Amino acid sequence: MMPMHELAPSDFSRVGFLFQDLPYGQTIPNSVIAGWGKGRVFVDDEAQPTAALVCNNGACTLAGDASQVVFAEAVCRWLLEYHGSDYFILYAFPDQWGSFLDRYLEPPHIRKRRRLDFDFSTPAFALLTNQPHVIPQGYELRRIDESLMEEIRQDVSPYSRSYWRSAADFHRHGIGFCVLYEAEIVGICYTCFTWNGHHDIDIMTSEKHQRKGLRLAVARAFIEHCIRNGLTPDWDCWSKNLASVQLAEKLGFTSRVEVTTFHGIRP
Repeated sequence: MMPMHELAPSDFSRVGFLFQDLPYGQTIPNSVIAGWGKGRVFVDDEAQPTAALVCNNGACTLAGDASQVVFAEAVCRWLLEYHGSDYFILYAFPDQWGSFLDRYLEPPHIRKRRRLDFDFSTPAFALLTNQPHVIPQGYELRRIDESLMEEIRQDVSPYSRSYWRSAADFHRHGIGFCVLYEAEIVGICYTCFTWNGHHDIDIMTSEKHQRKGLRLAVARAFIEHCIRNGLTPDWDCWSKNLASVQLAEKLGFTSRVEVTTFHGIRP
């Protein structure tokens, strides 16, 4: 019997029960299971899965029965082949997977790295929105529509293609805002994963346009849209990414839990 089976997208729902109650990072695998995010699902048993790996390009989540070591070994071999991605970040639930993964995912190409997962507070964000914030002259803030996302996918942030199958899929299920300067997109904040009303944030600013408050501007617009529409913005980042941590705190996020991940980079 094969230790690892790939499910067809029509069967992704078979593993939903393994990922519904994760203590953090729920949106990453569940966006794929729901059919909105771009990804693949592997299981130990096609008919009655007890353990599963869900991957959205490099963002991977392992969950289920941690005694399934044959499946876990197959997962590790698969991850180390990278399959078109230059990296992977692996979350594993429950923690009992960790002792096995330590033996198979070793340095120098694999590192254990810590990530912070945040909770959002609307009252804390309201304190920020009471303060005036003006976008510098010459810059324009706009909602990301399908055509702007197509431009982002092609020229601004090709990596966004790993989250969404198409700009149309993003337009149907995601939200986002961008800043333009002389008709060029120089800052973006958009949904990278979404599930159950939660929207994980991906944010970036062009290097030559940094330190102008643009990240704050697009993030504020994103969060305000979420609040108006009864949605929840989600934020996580590397624990040592102090700039991201500080921006999150300024936007009303509070670190909830620090977690260990396995971070692989293609040799």
